[in-house]
Amino acid sequence: MAEKTKTMDRLNVSLILKLWLIGTIALNCDAATLKEPYQSQIPTQGLYNASDNVVILNVTNFKSSVYGDKKGWLVEFYNSWCGFCLRFAPMWKEFASDVHVWKDIVVVAAIDCADDDNNPICREYEIMHYPMLKYFSVNAHLPSLGLVMEKYDTVDKLRHSLIDLLEREQQEGRGISWPNIAPYRSYETTNIWKSVPSTIKYFFLLFERTDSRLGAEVILDMHKIKVIQIRRVLPENELLCETNKVTNFPSLIAFGRNETQRFLKIKVPTREGVYDTIKEFVLSKGETLHEESTDKVHSTENDIHKSIANNSKLLPATEKPENTEVTSDHLYQLDLENALRYSISHEIPIHKTIGNDKMNALKKYLNVLAEHFPLRYGNIFLETIRDIVKKRDSITGEEFSQIVKSMEEEMSPVYSGPSKWIGCKGSKEEYRGYPCGLWTMFHTLVVNYAVSSKDAEYEPRKVLDAMYNYIRYFFGCADCAQHFVQMAVKNKMFNVSNANDSILWLWTAHNEVNARLSGDDTEDPQHKKIQYPATEHCPSCRFEDGTWNEENVLLYLKTKYSSRGINYHDSITKRQDNGNKLNIRQERLVLTRYTNNKKIGWDFTIFDISICVVLYVASAIILILVCVKFAVKRTYRKRTYASLIPKCDLYFC
Repeated sequence: MAEKTKTMDRLNVSLILKLWLIGTIALNCDAATLKEPYQSQIPTQGLYNASDNVVILNVTNFKSSVYGDKKGWLVEFYNSWCGFCLRFAPMWKEFASDVHVWKDIVVVAAIDCADDDNNPICREYEIMHYPMLKYFSVNAHLPSLGLVMEKYDTVDKLRHSLIDLLEREQQEGRGISWPNIAPYRSYETTNIWKSVPSTIKYFFLLFERTDSRLGAEVILDMHKIKVIQIRRVLPENELLCETNKVTNFPSLIAFGRNETQRFLKIKVPTREGVYDTIKEFVLSKGETLHEESTDKVHSTENDIHKSIANNSKLLPATEKPENTEVTSDHLYQLDLENALRYSISHEIPIHKTIGNDKMNALKKYLNVLAEHFPLRYGNIFLETIRDIVKKRDSITGEEFSQIVKSMEEEMSPVYSGPSKWIGCKGSKEEYRGYPCGLWTMFHTLVVNYAVSSKDAEYEPRKVLDAMYNYIRYFFGCADCAQHFVQMAVKNKMFNVSNANDSILWLWTAHNEVNARLSGDDTEDPQHKKIQYPATEHCPSCRFEDGTWNEENVLLYLKTKYSSRGINYHDSITKRQDNGNKLNIRQERLVLTRYTNNKKIGWDFTIFDISICVVLYVASAIILILVCVKFAVKRTYRKRTYASLIPKCDLYFC
C-alpha cells in the first residue's frame, strides 16, 4: 500500500509539473509574439505608411512597443478624418524624416484613433482631442500614460522641444547609453582623453549660446560615427571660454590624440553647416566614415515636398460610386446612420470618464437624438440609451460603449444598412466622411425639430445647444471644435429666438466654415467646398444680384433635410422584424440591467479566457487528485490499524 501511495504522489507531482510547463510555454509564446520587431508589423494605416519613417502603432503592438524600451517614444494620437490632423500629417512625416537618424534614441510613431479597434487604447490614454502628442520615456511602464507635448507649427520647433525632453531624460538618469547632450562642465582641455573611449580619435567642443540646441542636434546627427565625440559648451563655462578665447557663438574646436587643438571655421552657422565642417575635417585626416553616417540627415525642401506628394499617391483611394444616381444634394439614410454610429460607438466612448458639464452635454445630445433622429426601424434603441444615461451622474467611456454594443445586439437590426458613406463619401478615405455626416445629421435634427416638435416655440435653440455642447466636449478635432465655439459666440447663436432662425443659423455657420476651408489641404479636390445650395440645386435661392433669398433657402433646407426627403440608397428595404413586443421586452431587460448598475462586461481576450480555462481545469484535477490521495491514505490507515487488533475469539465474544 505504501508503494501505491508513493506512485500516486509521483503522478501528482508529474501532472503539476506538466501543467506548469504548458502554462509557461503559452506565456512565452505570447510574449515572443508581442516582442516582434515593430518596424515590420503594420505597413500602412490611416494617414501614414511604411515609407514615412513613422512607426505605425495599433492596439496589438502599442504597449509592447512603447513600454520597457531603451528608446524614447514620441507618439501622435490622431484621427484620420480630422481636418487638423490632415494638415499636421505632412509636417509629422517631415519631422520623422528629419530625426530618423536618431531612431535608436527616440522613435517617432503614430496611432489612428479613428480605427474602432484602437478605441480602447485612445480612451485609456485619455486622448480628448486630435492630434495629441505624447512622449514615453526610456523604460516607461504602466501606469505612466506619457507626457503631453505641445503641437508646434514647424519642424524646427518640434525638434527643439524633443531635444529638451531628451536632455531632461539624461539629467534624470535615463538614456545613459545615448550620446551625452548635456553641456560640458570641465574647465580643462588637457585631460579630455581620460574619460573618452579608445576608439575615439577626434574630440570636438562646440561653443554655443544658452538658448541654442545646435550642439545637441549635431551630437545626435553624428552619434553613429565611431571615431569622433562631440560635446557642447555654454557661455556659463566662463573659464573654458576665456582660456580658449571664444567670443563668437557658435565656435568649434577640434582635438586629436597627440595633436594640438585646432579652431575650425564654421562657414554656415547652422545644423547643416556644423555637420559639414566636422565631416570635412574628419575626411581630411584620412578617416573613412561609415556609409550610414555620411548620408545627409535632412532632406532638402524640394525632396520633402516630393516625398509628401509620393506618399499621398500611395494612400488607398476609395472606389468610384457604384450607382450613378448618387448625388451630393440628396439626404441619404446611410450617411445619417453612419454619423450616428461613429458618434455613439466611437467618439463618445473614447473619453475615459464623463461627468459634470460633459455629462449634461451627453444627456442633452442623447435626448435630441432619441426624439428627432430618423432611425428607420424605430427609436427604441436611442430612447433606451438615453433613459439609462439620464439616471446616472457620471459614466465611463467603456461603460457607455458596452451599453451601446449590448443594445445593438439585443435590438438587432438597429440600422437599415451597412456602415458606409453615400453622399458624404470622399474621393479618398481621408476626405469628407464623418465631418460631412455630422453636419448632415445636425441639419436634419434642427429641421425635424422645427417642423414636428411642439416645444420648438418655447425652446428654439434646443438642437443648436445640444450640437454646441457636443462639439465642445466630444468632437475629436480640437481645432475644429475651437473654431465652432468661437463662431457660435461671434454669430450670436445664443440669441436665436425661433425655430426657423435656428435652421438658418446652422446653414450660415456651415457656409462660413466652407468659405474658411475652401482651398485648404483638407478639401476634397473632387468635392469643392462651395456656398450652398448651388444654383443648379436651388435656382430660386439667390436674387438676381447674387445675394441670398433666405425665404427660399429656408424652404429648400426644410425640403432637403426633412424625414420625408430621405433617400434609402443601399439601405435594406425589408426588415426581418422580430416584432415590437420582442423589442420592448428587450428594452426593459436592458434598462433594468444597466439602471441597477450591474457589471456590463469583461474586457477579456481569447488568451485571457484560455488561461482561465487552463487554470480552472488544472485546479479541478489537482483537487480531485488531492481528494483521491487522502481517501487512499485514510483507507490504508484503517487497514493497518485493524491488523494490529487481535482477532476476537468466539469464547470471549
